[in-house]
Amino acid sequence: MTIRTPYAGAVLRVCVLLASMLLVLLPTLADAQDVVQRVKSLQIRGNKKIEETAIRGRLTLKVDDPYVPESVRAQVRIIYEMGFFEDVQIETEPVAGGIALIFVVREKPFITELVFDGNENLSDDKLKEKITIRSQTFLDQQQAKESAEKILLAYQEDGYYNSQVTPIVQSLDEERKRLTFYIKEGDRARVKKVIFDGINAVSKKELLKVMATREWILLVSRFTDAGLLKREELANDVRAAGRG
Repeated sequence: MTIRTPYAGAVLRVCVLLASMLLVLLPTLADAQDVVQRVKSLQIRGNKKIEETAIRGRLTLKVDDPYVPESVRAQVRIIYEMGFFEDVQIETEPVAGGIALIFVVREKPFITELVFDGNENLSDDKLKEKITIRSQTFLDQQQAKESAEKILLAYQEDGYYNSQVTPIVQSLDEERKRLTFYIKEGDRARVKKVIFDGINAVSKKELLKVMATREWILLVSRFTDAGLLKREELANDVRAAGRG
């Protein structure tokens, strides 16, 4: 026996209508899933010294590739890793068939002059031997910091333990920069007294004879380097004492 309700016909009609609508919409939904924005052009803007072809050659994203945020961010990292740019921004513009992807870059300062200021006791040539940064290159802040530390170490090796070195970038014009290492040499450290602790077999006088480090004696040391505290000499003396 079939039981019919007053609403059975209406429910059936609604179900048929929904099924019909679903059949109509399925192709549209499938097409929507296939619609992915594609990169129709790649542009580089803001570069001055680095050629566009050099930047493009590093990119892994190509024209007609899908526009995927993760892939675009990867291109930004690639440009940064070239070491020539301090800023990289992304811009997009709608074009026929997709979008134009634009990388707006800002190059690092280009160092055309390298200057030492305040160095009286160590020559420019000696300091240039110590540093890794060079003129006619893009400024690397970490390399400039490391070079300042190397200059400071050179002074300490020569007995100047109160020295200060500060790297400063100055603009010569829109594109050219000068990197200056401002140096405050200070005074050399003097060895007032050398103390040996725990020696029994030899005397202090005998040990001092074989050491490079000396005590400061006014009438003798004022005309020589004797009595100045030098890092390398002190380290050699400690090693020699340890072997002894």
